[in-house]
Amino acid sequence: MKVSKGRFLFFQFLFSGCVAGAALVLMEMIYRGGVAPFFYWVRQYPASAVYLLFLLFLFFLSLLLFNYKGFFLGAILSISFFSFLSFASFTKEKLRGDPLLPTDLKMVGEAKNMLQHFSTLSIMTWLGIFAAVLLFGGLVIFLFVKIKNHQGTRLFYLTSSAAVILLTGFVYQDLFLQNTVLKNVFAVQNHRYNQKLNYSENGVLLSFLRNTSTVSAEEPEHYSPEKMSALTGKLGNGKAAGSLKPNIIIVMSEAFWDPTVMKNVDFNKDPLPIFHKLAAGFTSGTVLTPVYGGSTSNTEFEVLTGMTNQFLPAGSVPYKSYLKKPVPALPNLLRSLGYETSAIHLYHNWFYDRNVIYRLLGFDRFISLEFFPRPVKDMMYYRDQELTDEVLKQLKISSAPDFIFAVTMQNHGPYPADRKKFYATMKADGKGLSSDGKNIVEFYADNLVQIDKELGRLIAALEKSNEKSIVVFFGDHLPLLGENYQVYREAGYFHDDQTFADYQKMYQTPILVWNNFGLKKEKLALSSSYIGPYVLDRAGQQGYYLTDFLNKLRKEGKSFFPRQDYLQYSSLSSNDVNTYRQLQYDLLQGKGYGLKNGANIKPSPHYRLGAADPHIDSYEKSNHQGKRSIFLKGSHFTTSSKVYINGKQASSIFMNENTIFAYVPKGIEASTIVLKIYDNKGNLLANSNKVAIK
Repeated sequence: MKVSKGRFLFFQFLFSGCVAGAALVLMEMIYRGGVAPFFYWVRQYPASAVYLLFLLFLFFLSLLLFNYKGFFLGAILSISFFSFLSFASFTKEKLRGDPLLPTDLKMVGEAKNMLQHFSTLSIMTWLGIFAAVLLFGGLVIFLFVKIKNHQGTRLFYLTSSAAVILLTGFVYQDLFLQNTVLKNVFAVQNHRYNQKLNYSENGVLLSFLRNTSTVSAEEPEHYSPEKMSALTGKLGNGKAAGSLKPNIIIVMSEAFWDPTVMKNVDFNKDPLPIFHKLAAGFTSGTVLTPVYGGSTSNTEFEVLTGMTNQFLPAGSVPYKSYLKKPVPALPNLLRSLGYETSAIHLYHNWFYDRNVIYRLLGFDRFISLEFFPRPVKDMMYYRDQELTDEVLKQLKISSAPDFIFAVTMQNHGPYPADRKKFYATMKADGKGLSSDGKNIVEFYADNLVQIDKELGRLIAALEKSNEKSIVVFFGDHLPLLGENYQVYREAGYFHDDQTFADYQKMYQTPILVWNNFGLKKEKLALSSSYIGPYVLDRAGQQGYYLTDFLNKLRKEGKSFFPRQDYLQYSSLSSNDVNTYRQLQYDLLQGKGYGLKNGANIKPSPHYRLGAADPHIDSYEKSNHQGKRSIFLKGSHFTTSSKVYINGKQASSIFMNENTIFAYVPKGIEASTIVLKIYDNKGNLLANSNKVAIK
């Protein structure tokens, strides 16, 4: 029986609509964690659901342009991708509190490295995913073989072509136009600065798509050489540097926070007695950080550059996307004043591209995990003890004043609900805490006991020193105390960041500023981008127009710069914000008009990974258990050092930073020997001198 054109068109629309509806239900059920949350979303935001359904309808109707076989193949691949997007957002939100963003795709290496420490998926879940992949593969093969292409009519192709045009127009108006008929009819809201609310209201696919249009920061209005000249002219060129050049040590302590502020949780003892004692006697307060639970480098970026993530697209990682040239960051400024500048971090050199970024910021050296003689793991991450040792070592060997930026790792999450540290002493109790929540917060508090001891050891060593020093100690972000803010919710501390009160609790960490030469005690409440300028001011050192601008704002009581949807709670004026935006854009993405001698901002000519290359001073041939061996003596040996004899890697035993024991490979007569240091990606970082063996 011949089907009428009208009926055929109806079935074309109906079929596309059914597939679109199935895709919508599957995506949002995965992201929201079940059927009930999906229907709650539909009831709460029906206009958003229909708007997204219309987008999907146009998309699948467009696929019919490729005929039946192409449609089914395209539909299966598309729905699979959409489902993966939903699952990734669901997982990231459980772990970190925010959904998957386009900028996260640049963090694949870092995410893969970190996820090995999180056991969020059970074996049964992984088996289910594996079964789904097999089923999907089988379905694709079956459809590709079995489905016959429909011989499309002119109306069939006209309809699909029109859908392509409408889809293009729909996406364009949604991404790039402000007020449109569709947006007004559906009351579309794009919560640019609150991505969790954005995804919750608008759905995964549309929110992710919208964020692709804001992956780069926009140029400020009226940006020009004249504008920058006028702004920097008003701000001046920084105050003269003081004659006193104290050592400046900034310790950014991983996930450091004070859990005793939770009034509904009681501990058997204070996990931070040293920190609390120091905070009572020296400058202390709170720091508003740009991230929660992770993305350490974003806080680091603000501290070292004085720039803010608030002017960058949501989810941006400046180290990955924006920092491409030398900038007048804290290390560069202090190096120009005669300081030795060192970065120390007990993790892989490549993480967040620090091995490249630290050079642009002006550090002389970056001592990463690979250059620690014998780093010791405390279950999952490396303990702070070795980092404290390295800080004190660098202070001792340097004849110039030191600027040291140290990033710790021991306190990194996750904090398991079913395990304890061997040194566990902390107990927690509180109304509302589950047994899992109780163990999580106890595990975290046991970490803090060790972190507190290392802070005390650092300060005690500096108190005995004749050198004047400033220590800035703070947390980069709050810890992930369970999925979906588990401990915070159970303790009634905060629910999420959808109110300003909860936002403050969720993004503020403690800060301590200690010194041994009598600086006046102050109470701090500042954003992390103000820390660098503040330290320069306290140390009496010269900055430049951006640091002067931020110090001016701070002294006017304008050092609190929240996320822009909460900007009304700050005392910053629109003029302050606009000036800050212009200055930052010019330095980070613009032409550097504000820098009179911008070309002279160059990385350190001595920049290197590690404090020094390994060096072989002497060797001694020997025999061990019937095997030919060589006993090496020297300096700067590490557990990452590999021994090469005649260019061939030899089995070796690390004894200490001055001694390595190596076995001569079978079948060769040793003539040369050299040490090489590699990272866990196989990149060569350092070579020792080559020694000829007689």
